[in-house]
Amino acid sequence: MRISLRLKLTLLSLLLLLIPLIGFRFIAMLQTNLLASQEDALMFTAKAVATSLGDRPKLFASELVHSENKNRDLYLFSLSNSIRLNGKVDDWQPELSQSEQFGAEHLLYAHDSYNPDSLSFKHMVGKRGKYLYGLFLVRDDRVIYRTKDSFYPTRADHIQIGIQDKPSLVRRYIIATDKPGWVNGFLMSSDPDELIPMGNESRIQGIWTETDEGYVVEMRMPLSMIGKRLSFAVADVDNDVTYRVETLIGTANPEHSGELGWLLEPSKHIEKLLEKLDLPHSRIRVLDQKGQVRARFGKLQEEGSHKTFLHGVFDPIYRLFTETFTENFTETKQAKTLDIKGIEEGLQGHSNITHYQLPDVTVEVMAAITPLFDGDRVVGAVVVEQTTNSILALKNRMIEESIGFTVLTFILVGAGLLLFASRISSRIRRLRDQAKNAISKDGRIVSTIHSVSARDEIGDLTRTLATMLNQLQEQNEYRETMADNLEHEMRTPLAGISASLKNLEKEWEAPDKKIQDYIKWALADVQRMESLLTAIRDATSLQESLKQGFTDTFDLGKAITIWLEQGWRGSYPEVLFMFEPPDVECTLHGDPDRLRQMIEKLIDNAVSFHLPNTPVILTLEKQKQSLKLEICNQGPIIATEMQGQIFNSMVSLRGGKKSSPHLGLGLYIVRSIAQYHGGTVRVTNMEGGKSGVCFEIVLPQ
Repeated sequence: MRISLRLKLTLLSLLLLLIPLIGFRFIAMLQTNLLASQEDALMFTAKAVATSLGDRPKLFASELVHSENKNRDLYLFSLSNSIRLNGKVDDWQPELSQSEQFGAEHLLYAHDSYNPDSLSFKHMVGKRGKYLYGLFLVRDDRVIYRTKDSFYPTRADHIQIGIQDKPSLVRRYIIATDKPGWVNGFLMSSDPDELIPMGNESRIQGIWTETDEGYVVEMRMPLSMIGKRLSFAVADVDNDVTYRVETLIGTANPEHSGELGWLLEPSKHIEKLLEKLDLPHSRIRVLDQKGQVRARFGKLQEEGSHKTFLHGVFDPIYRLFTETFTENFTETKQAKTLDIKGIEEGLQGHSNITHYQLPDVTVEVMAAITPLFDGDRVVGAVVVEQTTNSILALKNRMIEESIGFTVLTFILVGAGLLLFASRISSRIRRLRDQAKNAISKDGRIVSTIHSVSARDEIGDLTRTLATMLNQLQEQNEYRETMADNLEHEMRTPLAGISASLKNLEKEWEAPDKKIQDYIKWALADVQRMESLLTAIRDATSLQESLKQGFTDTFDLGKAITIWLEQGWRGSYPEVLFMFEPPDVECTLHGDPDRLRQMIEKLIDNAVSFHLPNTPVILTLEKQKQSLKLEICNQGPIIATEMQGQIFNSMVSLRGGKKSSPHLGLGLYIVRSIAQYHGGTVRVTNMEGGKSGVCFEIVLPQ
């Protein structure tokens, strides 16, 4: 990964953050110690509360803490909202979410096998003001109403109520109706066999509403009617001929006075005892053996911390290192049961500390749980809870103060380093861009690097590169003109040598065979030198020849096919040429002879370097506004640093002795012809695990 100088200096400035990070380590240790101290304090408080309550055995009896029949007992909620008897349940929230589902496990009677689709319901009771309210959400596959003139309310779907009033007398009531609407209770005889009501009970009031799944009953009665025992049951009648009760489901059978359940609610006496402890920002809950909340006092809400102006400025930075938590949250009004980790252990007699998250908010609560004993018997548990907000707030405040001073220092130092790095980086980028633009893709030097007057390392590097580039330009120009000068300077003496050898051969009447061979070899070498000079002349006069050449519009794909068949395959019979003309017409305007010469040079180059028994592949592709021709052969690759240089004059990668002359002018001619036609040429090494090269020529249409 490439990392710029500016980024390196910026990262170096981050070392300043070691200062607060070291502080963070000590703050984390302080947080751990504070949490441990808070746990110890909570556990001490929980045990103190449990000890205080354990010294009052009569209190447990009077508050029904010993009640153990979970299916029979009813939990009395303190309703948050005023209840309107209208058949709608929205005003029963939020307590409605804790209502209990009644089904097979609450079956009191069934004439045949119980069918859950026939009868089930959700039920809860609560108090508001001077009234006890009850809600029944009944699922009944067939609702049967009593006939209007019937004296038997039990011959229809109905609700049975069993009450032990304050004089400890058990009374039975039934709620039934002949149609949906307002309902009152019927007072029934204490004899279960007596089915005719003793009279109406106007104090039991309600509304009966029919639904798609059954019906809803909302009812209320004065709390003065009720003692400490209460039970409800829903009876299902499905046959409007026999009017027989098929199923009875409820908390207890109201017809049997000994089966009535206890009416449980948070204990006012225990809550008054908890109030005397006066623990700020703490909540104490007392649970019975079934995990039901029997008393609660206190709240978890704490005062919000004061935010300074500096906090508002650096808040995005603070969030990276501090722990977020919800300062203002709404506590649940009440819960029937408390189901958190550690409750089961506490009810089994083992004290423990647990942590849990409040729902829907980012608040962690620490809870100390200790068993509540009545003598040697565990009758419940005491739970003392506090949030960790105060510790987190202290930790965050210490971190924020450390970050505040560090950030100010970091901004000043970092800004200086960043400005310095930007200046250096911009100079280096400018030098990079000049060096990049100085050399074209085909290796030609097209511009220069401007010298600077700065007296530092970057200035020295700029001047050195400028000098080096100028020298390289001079060498390239000398190499390109050297061929022309060489051809002019060598042709005259070479002609003299050739003439002298021919004259010597004519005037020497009877030379020895060895002398004849020497003369023959010398003439052959002279002929070779003349071929080289001819090649040099062709290369140096190429630009003038191109200007005088003949141009035409022709199909390059068809032309390559003809050139292959009539020339190259015959010239190189041992080489396999592969070429598939494109399906579309590849028209091109240019000099056909020079374009053939260009491709012929590349064919000769590919044949010279290809591996035996491997093909030379020609590919012609029509692009949007150009034609791309590729000539590939398997063989040795070209070093990356030479891929732009091999198109220069007098550069050759051929090794060993060849029968034909090669002065490194072939690819120079290829580039010159391509540039004359407005195109480009480049070379790349083959991919896909193959060793070889591909020459790519792009010509505009």
